[in-house]
Order: sequence, then structure tokens, then C-alpha cells
Amino acid sequence: MTMQKARELYLKSDCSHFLMCTYHYSSYLEYKQLGVSKTQENIWRNEKLRMLQIEARKTGDYKLFSRAYEIAVEFRNYGKLRLILDILKHVKGPLEPLQRLNIAETLLGQKLPKARSGVIYWAYDNGQKGIAILLMDLALQYLDIPCNADQGLSKRIQRGRQLSKRINTELELNFTAIELQNYSARKF
Repeated sequence: MTMQKARELYLKSDCSHFLMCTYHYSSYLEYKQLGVSKTQENIWRNEKLRMLQIEARKTGDYKLFSRAYEIAVEFRNYGKLRLILDILKHVKGPLEPLQRLNIAETLLGQKLPKARSGVIYWAYDNGQKGIAILLMDLALQYLDIPCNADQGLSKRIQRGRQLSKRINTELELNFTAIELQNYSARKF
């Protein structure tokens, strides 16, 4: 395997060794034998993030936000946070309830709260409390989904609202209980 083929495989797998191993196992083995350095992978990861940003600006596809988050979260720096916010800014609506929920979960975090996953924690941990407040506002807007007959979706919405309350308290984002309970804002 050449470095060019390794780059293509890495980018095609969204910079994930897990995806590479899962969907391209034989190529993954060749990739590992090549011994690509972390430094080189970071260069490619930055390239992939720029590609996703350009695609988001063109298409407004909401899926690009979550994909970019998964790639950029390892960096957890301010520059990558700004890139993630730019992609989020270009998401076009209207969005279906499940799409809205997916964005809210990426903002709030999908792991246990002690893992401090999600874009809100990322912003706060980089000293950007103002951005964390704006992101919480967005998460609450995305969670403002009318009652749905889908039981699984309703449970995820409730879990998101509970997590919003917990993050608000922990990070002292100053949202009132009423705002957290009955949030109604612009529709996406």
C-alpha cells in the first residue's frame, strides 16, 4: 500500500481506525503495516474536516455536523470548535424530529455526563462559557419537538432534556427551570 492509498482509505473511513477495520479489513491490515504516524494522520484529519466544512457550506446536510464532531473531538481545541460551529451554522432546515434530536445529542453529549462529551462541554472546557450558553440554547431549540407517537424518540427527547438540566446546573449556564422545561423558539 502506498501513502496515497493509505490517505484515501483513511479519509474514506472518516479518519476512524474502527471504521477502516470494520469495512475494509484487508486494507486496514496493509495500512497498519505501513506504520502511518499520528502526525500524518492529524494532517489528513484536518484535511477531512476542511472537506466536510466545504461540503456543509454547499449542501447544508445535518449529518456532516456529527461526522465532523467525531473527527474533531480528539483535538478538543478552540480552532476545531470554531470549525464545528461553522458547520452547524450551515445546517439547513426544516429538519425531521429524529434529525433535530441527533444534533441535540451531539451538542449535549452521547456518553455518560462524567465523560464530558458533547460540544457544550468542549466549549466550556476551552474557556468559552458564552459559546457553551449559545450551544445550550440551540440544544434546547432542537429538543423542542412536539409530542410524538414514537416511544423511542420520546424517551430520547426526555433523556436530552434531563441532560440539559444537569449540564446547566453543573456548568452554571443560568438557564431557568422554566426555560429548561418548556423551551419554545424558532423552528428549524
